Amino acid sequence: MPDVMLDLETLGTRPGCAILSIGAVAFDRHSGHLGEEFYIVVNRKSCAAKGMKEDAATLQWWLKQSVEARKVLEEADVAPNGLGGALVQFTAFLQQFGRRDLYIFGNGSDFDQPILSECYDRIGYPLPWLYYNNRCFRTLKDVARLKFEPKRYGTHHNALDDAKSQALQAIECFRALRNGSGQNSASAL
Repeated sequence: MPDVMLDLETLGTRPGCAILSIGAVAFDRHSGHLGEEFYIVVNRKSCAAKGMKEDAATLQWWLKQSVEARKVLEEADVAPNGLGGALVQFTAFLQQFGRRDLYIFGNGSDFDQPILSECYDRIGYPLPWLYYNNRCFRTLKDVARLKFEPKRYGTHHNALDDAKSQALQAIECFRALRNGSGQNSASAL
């Protein structure tokens, strides 16, 4: 079954917050290969037009991030893609994998997928994956308990770079669980 790692950069931490960008990468948990990639910056005004909120504490957090990471704030102010257009493009990206067999991983059961699900709801579009195929990357890391920290890819808090880094870590987690080489032995997945 296809796996896709999703990462959002947002202006809040709960469903209904404005999003800045969507990054995703397909990965094969068995071969260890990364596949097709997706990245799009979302226009901030389009999120506000749909009633999505910007959290002051999250804005302050963004100001403490690297110059490279903060570029998305400027890009989102002038991005040509509104929320609806960005979600149409993300849906098209996911359709290549087939809805029924697609697992969507996000970094936290209460973050990426619930926030994006709310975005789809706000524009009246159906979710392009089956809700029960949501997967939590944080839980996977906890279960695998790797004895090492896999190498980081790219810029922290760039949605695509974070998705790639998380996908590579997920591959290592699956490998550890199959081989029983994490801190805790587990049955093969």
